[in-house]
Amino acid sequence: MKRSVNFSFHHMVRIPEPELMEDPTQVESYDQADFESAHSFLIRKFQDRLPQRFVPESILDLGCGPGDMSSRLYSQFPNANFTFLDGSEFMLDRCKKRMGTLVSEKRKDKIDFKKELVQGFVPESPYDLVFSNSLLHHIHDPFEFWGAVQRSIHNDSFIFISDLIRPDSLTSANQLMERYAKEESEILKKDFYNSLLAAYRIEEVKEMLEITRLDSKLNLEPVTDRHWICYSKPRL
Repeated sequence: MKRSVNFSFHHMVRIPEPELMEDPTQVESYDQADFESAHSFLIRKFQDRLPQRFVPESILDLGCGPGDMSSRLYSQFPNANFTFLDGSEFMLDRCKKRMGTLVSEKRKDKIDFKKELVQGFVPESPYDLVFSNSLLHHIHDPFEFWGAVQRSIHNDSFIFISDLIRPDSLTSANQLMERYAKEESEILKKDFYNSLLAAYRIEEVKEMLEITRLDSKLNLEPVTDRHWICYSKPRL
């Protein structure tokens, strides 16, 4: 049975965007964009929240995209087994190329690329670390995303998810686009704007966690004017 949630919208209504990036021009624009500042910041937040002496043997990157975050994860845990999953063949190809410059021949058997929709992903075994950046806002039924997360973890897994926050108005969305994507291509500016409109608000994500009963496992907090993070609570 498909679950649904009746959000009480006191803000701008969410406008979904396509689940997959399959336009080669769009993928190229996204791959060439300057995400250094935002991605470095989010990775620092991730590192700050990891348990001490945490060394995962298996890592899942849900919605790896062109692999910028993937390469940062790999650099931190170069001895782990990685699964990079994306539903877009173009995105996965970009990720493969990027990772190919980092991964030595003797390590390639520890890297798995899966062209698969998150909705149908059933891992062969759970992962020690489940990571996802900017995938949730692409998924039309958010519970498909959380279901994939739940299928991919064991009791001691660490989860880290980050995504955009939907602003209060179209005016606010335009201001954020001008502030953070002003120097980018028109394609990327439009894509960032559409992603802001498709994103979920903090209170909506909180309600998702409550419905899926993940609220007892995960902390949720805004970290910038356009990002939230969700991560495993410290074990007592």
